[in-house]
Amino acid sequence: MGKSYTSKITHVHVLITDLTYMRNSVCIAGVNLDTFKNIRPVMFSGKIQMDFIEANNIYPCAVCTFTGMPKINTTPPHTEDFSVRDSVSFRRFVSQNEWQELLQHSSSHSLPDRLNNSIQEDKWIAPATDVPSLSLIKLETKPIIRSITISKDNRPDIRASFTSGNRQFCLKVNDLQLIDFLVSRYQMREPATYADDAYADDAIAGEQFLQGINDDLFQKDTYTYVRIGLTRPYQEKCWLQINGLYTAHSDTLIRKFSTD
Repeated sequence: MGKSYTSKITHVHVLITDLTYMRNSVCIAGVNLDTFKNIRPVMFSGKIQMDFIEANNIYPCAVCTFTGMPKINTTPPHTEDFSVRDSVSFRRFVSQNEWQELLQHSSSHSLPDRLNNSIQEDKWIAPATDVPSLSLIKLETKPIIRSITISKDNRPDIRASFTSGNRQFCLKVNDLQLIDFLVSRYQMREPATYADDAYADDAIAGEQFLQGINDDLFQKDTYTYVRIGLTRPYQEKCWLQINGLYTAHSDTLIRKFSTD
């Protein structure tokens, strides 16, 4: 007779680290404070929407208690899934010192090493590769926001580059709060003053805007961390994306913007 495995309903205390866009819903990621392992709460009843996030204070730096069980029959790399019920208890927001301590103790120094050198074309890994789908990397050099574009249907596409393990990456930013902050700044930017060459003016204004953004977010701190997530399989690939960029200054700036 084969073995039977069952999962027991339990309570987990999670420090929320990331909120990301996932099509028409929101994906939550955090650290289980009982085990200090990455965890991704997913709903029994369907997709997570922003009204659920707002009603329960599920924001980065918040400690929340979820009721549920580890999701069974998970396929790598998404083995951190934890199925939760609708009830969530908000506990508190951690201090800046607690947040920095978590970053320090849960980070790696090389993204290629963290993902067992399985990254293809600096963009994706093959589905079912046995690596973590959430990785926190401490960067030795500053990242750079490379581009911000907004489509006609108001969908933002933001790309950022960084170096890790002697490899250069340029990935899509999917951090919900960072996107909202950058889009707000983008929409408030001063329009170019057109002279003889409108295209040159546009390019200069765009470069100056991005330089200002990068100076504000990344140039005033001695450390920077990047959270890398792997998407669910799409086009037979799990794509690398940026779930979060963290510095002491940018965390304060973005959290303040989010609560204003």
